[in-house]
Order: sequence, then structure tokens, then C-alpha cells
Amino acid sequence: MTKNKELAKTYDPQAVEGRWAELWARQPFKADAHSTKPPFTIVIPPPNVTGNLHLGHALDNTIIDTLTRYKRMAGFEALYLPGTDHASIAVHVLLERQLKKEGASRHDLGREKFMERAWEWKNESGGQITKQLERLGVSADWSRERFTLGPDLSKAVRHQFVQLYHQGLAYRGNRIVNWDPVGQTVVSDLEVDREERKSQLYVLEYPFEDGNSGIQIATQRPETIFADVAVAVHPEDERFKGFVGKKVRIPLTNRLIPIIADSAVERDFGTGALKITPAHDPADFEIGMRHGLEMPSVIDLNAKMTGDLLPEKYRGLDRFEARKVVVEDLEVAGFLKETQTHTVQLPMSERTKAPIEPMLLEQWFVRVKPMADKVLAGLDRGEIKFVPERYAKVNRDWLEHIRDWNISRQLWWGHQIPAWYDENGNVYVPSPENPDLDCDQNPKYAHLKLRRDPDVFDTWFSSNLWPFSTMGWPEATDDLKKFYPTDVLVTGYDIIFFWVARMELAGYHFTGKAPFHTVVLHGMYLDSKGQKMSKSKGNGIDPLELIDQYGADACRFAWDYLATGGQDIRHDPRRYEQGRNFANKLYNATRFVLMNKEAIRQTQDAKRQELTLADKWMSSRLARGIAEITEAYESFDLGRASRLVYDMVWSEFCDWYLEAAKIPLREGNTATMGTLENTLLALLKLLHPIMPFITSELYEAVTNSEQNSLTGDSKQLALQDWPKAGERDLEAERAFETLQETIGATRNLRAELGIPPQQEITVQVDGPAARLVTENLALFRFLGKANASPGKPEKALAQGTKEVTVYLQPEGDLSSFLERQKKRLAELEEALSSAKSKLANAGFVERAKPEVVEAERERLAENKAQITRLQENLERLG
Repeated sequence: MTKNKELAKTYDPQAVEGRWAELWARQPFKADAHSTKPPFTIVIPPPNVTGNLHLGHALDNTIIDTLTRYKRMAGFEALYLPGTDHASIAVHVLLERQLKKEGASRHDLGREKFMERAWEWKNESGGQITKQLERLGVSADWSRERFTLGPDLSKAVRHQFVQLYHQGLAYRGNRIVNWDPVGQTVVSDLEVDREERKSQLYVLEYPFEDGNSGIQIATQRPETIFADVAVAVHPEDERFKGFVGKKVRIPLTNRLIPIIADSAVERDFGTGALKITPAHDPADFEIGMRHGLEMPSVIDLNAKMTGDLLPEKYRGLDRFEARKVVVEDLEVAGFLKETQTHTVQLPMSERTKAPIEPMLLEQWFVRVKPMADKVLAGLDRGEIKFVPERYAKVNRDWLEHIRDWNISRQLWWGHQIPAWYDENGNVYVPSPENPDLDCDQNPKYAHLKLRRDPDVFDTWFSSNLWPFSTMGWPEATDDLKKFYPTDVLVTGYDIIFFWVARMELAGYHFTGKAPFHTVVLHGMYLDSKGQKMSKSKGNGIDPLELIDQYGADACRFAWDYLATGGQDIRHDPRRYEQGRNFANKLYNATRFVLMNKEAIRQTQDAKRQELTLADKWMSSRLARGIAEITEAYESFDLGRASRLVYDMVWSEFCDWYLEAAKIPLREGNTATMGTLENTLLALLKLLHPIMPFITSELYEAVTNSEQNSLTGDSKQLALQDWPKAGERDLEAERAFETLQETIGATRNLRAELGIPPQQEITVQVDGPAARLVTENLALFRFLGKANASPGKPEKALAQGTKEVTVYLQPEGDLSSFLERQKKRLAELEEALSSAKSKLANAGFVERAKPEVVEAERERLAENKAQITRLQENLERLG
């Protein structure tokens, strides 16, 4: 027997984790596309190349890595594919701030120089998050790392657009978009934050054409009245019966507009009459389309008032400045009838913090309804499962009511749209047969003067292809054949609409398959008060600081433990402390195993003996634990897996089995030593997906595999087989549990009499399993610090279990003890009476939550049992 590696007296996570993180980065877990093993694939939700690790990333990647490590050990060819997103807007904001400090703008540089600077920044400073993920211990295949603006993925994006265009699904048209006047680009809904603010609702009167009275409307944006083209009322609103078809005059102008009827008007909002401004409001745009109305605009791309429809005095004013001036003029002219204060959700650009301006612009769109129909058919066939299941309806509802997707952005960093225009505005897009040939390089168009579209695609127009573009699509690669469709997607529930659904659309449309089989959704990580974290609130928590403080394993334990059921997660430092304490407990237990292994190695008369009851119990409990923990991993319930393995290691292995093993180990029992070591190795495997660093370190120490692990040999724990559940020994489990209960009863009696824990006492036992206790007296004496003999004395305290009653005869003056017991009895009887009254109250039982009522019933039963026991003890001792 070879001497094992010695472990330091205390566990230092920083030293251990650094060594393994460096190994896993240097020698990544490469997946083999030609392997005969069944595939298991997860692609990382690509973080922004500008980003640093935040708690959302930490949750995503901890869950991903936990599942990947489990599946790898369970015999799958597991691929955890990493990469980053080019993050068009984020990079623009960052670089344009740099340029502003230099007194320049991107337009001063020009597109080519700006792109050079962006790539230079990306190569020098981008991708910092990759190094941070290595600290987390992810077992990614870094040899397959992808970037959405890299050559292969850029090719995939181009092919996507060309196919959609020639299928009639990508088109250019005028639609209302979210315009960021500071960033000077369209932004997606995901890039818009909603801020609650106090605002004014203005009630204005639009006079009838004949000058008699008028119709009153309510608006939050009086500065846009000059772009009004109609006033709309609900067709069933009796208040406006006879108004439809008449004309009214826009205040402060001489323009007449019609009153129309449309069922989209909310009769209960404002006055029930709505001014229609199609170029500056999404709902108004839809009404304008239905009624064939004109769509003039009075706000430019810099959010300033513009256009011939405006009176001269308002031109050039900022939109909010113009609002103040227009309101003053409306009031002076008598058109302003009322002002109401109310709360609005103001849309703000996530990146620049500028208020979003709804603008009618000519943009590129994708007609997604035909694509969504394919996804819905796949969902009907049960091809995609959501965990938790309740999010399947959210996903389906969005797909059933999906709107066309604006895919163009007024930026430079990104995939430039492969569309060209001639001098007459006709559009040219590469052919499906040769999608990589630019139109201005195509001899077919040599006679034309073509200009390329300056816009780039929405970032989501590349990340929607992520599950298969990262595998080599549009080429039929070995990776695509082996690892696509992917198995699991892990992400936050907040981006179902923006990313999950768009990957579903692309997957079914371009590959004919679901991009993933299961979507595992976690909640948002909130601060300890339940508030969303943000820089403005100053309540953000840096996961790297948590790793520095507690160690990566402790953090991973906390994140897996908390990320269950798709619920939002409140920050709780106790979970991190629990993870750190758990690591220390496991480390010390392993040191105990190694010290005893070495002691037996040096013992000349060590011999194999029979397995003890504790050995049989531990082996049986391990068999049960393997089955339950494996089932938790399989069902993606990592919170339950964490709790199960924690309880097994802490309570059953450390608190009970290690203690019970000390007696046979002192006797050189190699059977117990074998059970101890095999149990520890199995527990290390069960815990490894959650806490990979410490388990790898301890497995290496127990198995003497340091040299092989350091060279990436298959001896390292991450590449071992998952443990298989053996046969359970239910008889041994029942017998040992009876001993546990008897020892627990003995400890309770000791505590009641105030006897110190280390002072040995003598008890008597009676009942069906009393003989079991006396047959295992050495174990009982060692764990319970008590001698036991059969008997049922009359003058003694008693505490019963299902199989044994334990009696302890007190010594000396019992008067003070009896007084305490009587006082406790009175308290319990009072509590019992209160509980009975509460449960007899029909109002309480009907109105309270079921779990509250059940808890009250449990307290009632527990109080009854304690009262009975106290009464019996007082009777015996009285």
C-alpha cells in the first residue's frame, strides 16, 4: 500500500482552486465529434465582450458546468461550448466615450478607422470575462471558443439574411422603432429600461370644423399634436355617437383632421378620445395603418422639433423644452382644459440612459410569423421542454402574438447588412447560390453604381444562430452532426422573448430541428432586500469578490443551492458561509480518512474483519443517496441535489459514520477502512459537479493520482465514472437508525438533567429493540457516552423511540428539577389551549394559508406528545 499525499492542516481554497483552474484552462475538456458515446451539449449564453462577470453570468455558468460535469461522468461525450457576443451598442458606447475624451467622434474617424480601433480594443481588452469564467472552474472546451463577429459566425449571419431575403421574409419598410437619440441608433426592447416617473396628462380641446365646441382628448405628449392626423374614438362609445366622420382643428394650427372609430381605443383612459400620431407612437401607427392615414413626423433623429407642419417658434427646440412652450401656448389660447398628474413608465436607453423616442423609420425587418408557426408545431409535438414548466406558456403566448422583427441598427461595429442600392433606390442582395459574393463585386451588376447599406444587424440577429452557427453551420460539419441539436439551454427567465424564442425561430427555420431539447430557466439574482441590482442603486455584488472571500466552490454551492424552481433569488451570505463550512468539513473528514489509512498501512497486525453494523448502514445509505442524488441531477433540480449531498456528507458520513468507524479502525479493521474510503470516493464524485475544485484535490490525495492529474491524465476526478447505486440493506438501515434514535433519546435525557456531554452515564433500555442496543454496546457507549443495560425502573426519567424506551435515574436532590418540569408543563398546556382555540376558529382555518394551518396542527400534536411525556415523568419521580 503506497503512502498517500499529505494534506495541509487547514484548507486554503485560493491555493487549491488556482492550480486546478490553470490546469482546466491549459488542457480544456475537449469533446470528440467522432466519439461513440452519446452526446450532451450546452452552449454558453454568450456574454458581452465588454462585460465583466456578474451574478447572472455566475448563475448561468455554474448551472451549465454542474450539468456538464455530471453528464461527462455519466458517460456522455459532453460539450460545454464557450464564447462571447460582439455587443454592438455596448462597444459603441465604450469607444465613443473614449473618443469624446479625446475631443472627437466616430464620424471624425470614419468607419474604417473606427472599426480598426474597435478590433484593437477587442483584442487587447475584450474577453476579460473568459478569464473570470476560468476562476469559476467551468469545464468548457476552450478550443471551440466562438465570437459572434468572428469569420465563421459572420458567414452564418450573412447566409441567414440572404436566405430570408430571397424567401420573402426579410424586407425593408417603415415601422415605429425605439430610437436612442444619444446613441443615434435603433435599440431592441431588451435594451430599453422602464423608469417610473411622475408625469402630466393634458386634456386638450380640438374645435369642430364649424367652430362650435369640440372634442376633448388626453395626451402625455402635447408637443406632437402638430403630427396628428386623426382623433379616434371607440365605435361602441355612446358619448361620441354621431361624431365619427366630422372634422376638428388641431390646436395652434389651421389643419383639419377627421374623427375616426377604432376598437383599439381604451374608453376608460383619459377622455375616451385619442389623438392619432402614427409617426410617434406604436399604437397610433397600428391605427394609422388600418385606416390608411398619412404619417408625418415632427421630431428629428436628435430629438429636436422639425418639419414644415411646425409653427416657426417651435422648430429646433428639444422635445421636452418644446413641451413646456406648447403647453404654455395651449393654455393662453384656451385649448388646455385640465392637467392631471399621474405615474408613467418612461422608456430609457439601457446604455446611454437617454429617453427613447418612438420614431417612424425605414428599416430592415423579418416577417417572423411563418417561422413562428414552425416552432409552435414543434412545441405541439413536445420537442422542447421548459423547466420550470410554467414558462412553456409564456414562450408559446409570445410566439402566437409575435410581431415583425426590426433587424437593422445605425452602428458600425457589427455585421454590416449585405444589401446594396442603386441610384434609384432599388435593392440588391447576393444570390442564394453565391451568398458570399458582394453585389458590387458581381460582374452581373458592373454597369450599376451601387452603394452598400451602412447599417449593421441587431446583435440578436447573430446570437439567434448560436446553437448551430457555433457548430459550423451553414456547412455540414462533424460537430453539427454530433452535437446539434443541443441538449439543454440554461438562462434567465427574463430573456425568453429576446433570445430563447429567436433561437427557436432560427433553429426550426434553418435546420428543421429544435435548437435544444430542454430550457432550464433560473430567476434574477436580487439584493438581500429583494431589489434588482443596479449601478444607480449601488447595490451590486461582484461575484469575484465573493469568490475571493469564500472560495469558488463555496460560491458554486450557494448558487446551485439557490437556483431552483425558476424563482428570483435573494442574496443571503449565510449560503456562502454554509458552502465554505461544508468545504472545511469535507476537507477535515478526508484528512481523518487518510490518517487512518496510513495508520493501518503501518500496522503489522492489521487484518480484514467482518463488516460492522455501521459499515453496512453506511453502504446502504450511500446506495440510496446515489439513486436520489442522480435523480435530482437528471431532473435539473440542482437545489435538491445540493441539499441531498450536503446532508449525506455532513450528517450521515461525518457526524455518524466517521464516529462509528473509530472503534473498528483502532482495531485495524481493514473492512471498515475499505468501506470508509470507498464511501468517501463516491461522495466526492457525487459532489464534484457542484464543487469541482476541492473534490478534485481530495480525490487526487486519496487515490495517489497527483502526477497523472497534473498532466491531464484520465485519473483526475472530472473524468471518472459516475457511481452506481448498489443494493440496499434495509435491515441494517433499520437497526442503525434504532441505535441513532436511542442515542438521541439518551442525549435528550442528559440535557434535561443538565449532565455535561462528556460525563458517562448509565441508562436502562426496554422495548422490542433493547437487545439490539446491548448487542452493540461498544458503539452505543462510544457515541452516546453512556452504558446501557436491560431494565424498566419505576423512579426514572424516560424517553421513548419507536422501538426502545430509555430510562435515566437521576441522582441527588430533584426539587429544582421537578419545579422546572412543572413550569414547562404549565407553559405547554397554555400553548396547547391556544392552539386548540385557533384551530377551532373556522375563520382562521378558512382564511389562513394551508401551510400555516398545517404548521399549527403539527405544533398541537407536538405539544400533546411533550405534555404526555412530562406528566409520565413527573408521575414516576413524584
